Amino acid sequence: MTIQDTTHTIAAGAKRFFSGTMISRLTGLAREVAMAAAFGTVPVVAAFWMAFRFAHLLRRLFGEGSLHAAFVPHFESLRKQDPALGARFFYDLSMGISLLLLVITCLTEGILGGVLLFCHLSEGNQEVIRLTMLMLPALLFISLYALSTSLLNCEHSFFLPSVAPTALNLIWIFAIFFVWKRPIEQAIEYLAMIIVLAFAFQWLVTLPAILRYLSKELGEKWKANKFSGKEILRIVRPFMLGMIGVAATQINSALDAIFARAADPQGPAYLWYALRIQQLPLALFGIGLTGALLPPIARAIQNGETSRYLHFLNFAIKRSCLLMLPMMAALFVLGFSGINLVYGHGEFSQHATLYTTQCLWAYGGALLPMTLVLVLASAFYGHKNYKLPTFLSLLSVVLNLVLNALFVYVFHLGVISIAIATTLSACINSLFLAFFLRKTYDLDVSGIGIGVLKVLVASCVAMSTTLLVGYYFFQDNTLHCLAHQKLGVFPRELSMQLVSLGAQSFCFVLSFFLAAYLLRIREIFELFPRRAQPNF
Repeated sequence: MTIQDTTHTIAAGAKRFFSGTMISRLTGLAREVAMAAAFGTVPVVAAFWMAFRFAHLLRRLFGEGSLHAAFVPHFESLRKQDPALGARFFYDLSMGISLLLLVITCLTEGILGGVLLFCHLSEGNQEVIRLTMLMLPALLFISLYALSTSLLNCEHSFFLPSVAPTALNLIWIFAIFFVWKRPIEQAIEYLAMIIVLAFAFQWLVTLPAILRYLSKELGEKWKANKFSGKEILRIVRPFMLGMIGVAATQINSALDAIFARAADPQGPAYLWYALRIQQLPLALFGIGLTGALLPPIARAIQNGETSRYLHFLNFAIKRSCLLMLPMMAALFVLGFSGINLVYGHGEFSQHATLYTTQCLWAYGGALLPMTLVLVLASAFYGHKNYKLPTFLSLLSVVLNLVLNALFVYVFHLGVISIAIATTLSACINSLFLAFFLRKTYDLDVSGIGIGVLKVLVASCVAMSTTLLVGYYFFQDNTLHCLAHQKLGVFPRELSMQLVSLGAQSFCFVLSFFLAAYLLRIREIFELFPRRAQPNF
């Protein structure tokens, strides 16, 4: 039975994505806590995170944004003609990507091995390359999982693909406890090898649903079908355009780690741990909303339903602002307590807590613009317009690199400036996307302003209230840091950390919803079941 696309189905899909992602992100958070407690932020751990970024650069190119953006519109147009055509396209694309990635992995391993043998590198750089080589085979499983996720989203399945990373996280956590008593260099290398297996299990979680889909659409003998690259060739151009934008962004991310290492040997670890916290609300709400939005937008555009497409897009923009503005405020005011609770154990020092929190503040400002980039780019992809988002992504990357070079090498602003550069670049990218979307496709956001302004006021009220409560009752260091005063001692006992974050979180939530009620922000309460909504 075909499900009619509405804002309700988009919201429901995003909620299912939220539920699965919440489980996987909580286990991911436990993974990060275990990593920080077991290994801290010593240089070899910073090398591990650098290698993780380099090894998964190809993951971003072949396995995520560019593939999703190219696959969904073409898949929807094919199955509009015949569902079997869409299924056949998915099968052929899976086979083609598998073969391509096996070749790329072998070539890359050979190149990196040659670099190790014939280039005179420092011990730290050799460690980065060795770890990259160990983790690189995971690329195949990551990409197949991402393609499966795109298909399942088109089939209105959001929970399963979003909860699948839980398998990865649990294996990773087990691996940490398995290796942490070994010498740290050996432990990190063993961990890198086990991670490949973990990514394979992440993909295998989605495989039964994919096999059922192929059997349903192609019949029980679908395995006997011969590979055909006919339809794959039609998405090469949009895929390559999307890949250019993603490549620029990911190369920029890898260079961020290099700039961070230049600013501080432990800098890449500070950025990584801060970014993991920042990406939690982005993954829960921003990526989930985008995943639920692109298939309905593509279907509406292909059916010539312009008003419906604009209605979906307007809904997504408004929902992004309503969710991300309070999230940005929460990241700022709860940053110290949150970082201290999550990472402030074992080898993770007070110094590391301070710098990781400051990086989190800087990254937090990018939450809304990053979400809007995802949403607005989806509208261009629905129109099969890949050139403009790619160009703007490249422009954003160049800006980020220039700012990084200025901040680190000219002004010597330290690691936090790298996160600030990322935020500024995301703001510029989102503004340009909104400008061109309004100019080219008649986007109208005139009805959004008042509601967003009210949410901004409520967020500021909650932030101010929580700052004062934290300062006077829980010795929170946020105001001390802003005033450049000497910081107090961070509590290391788990019970005190839980009390501090829990009480401040309760204060933030209570004051935000009280302000939202007084300001009559109806859209905030529409996120809850109808029986829990107040009567304005």
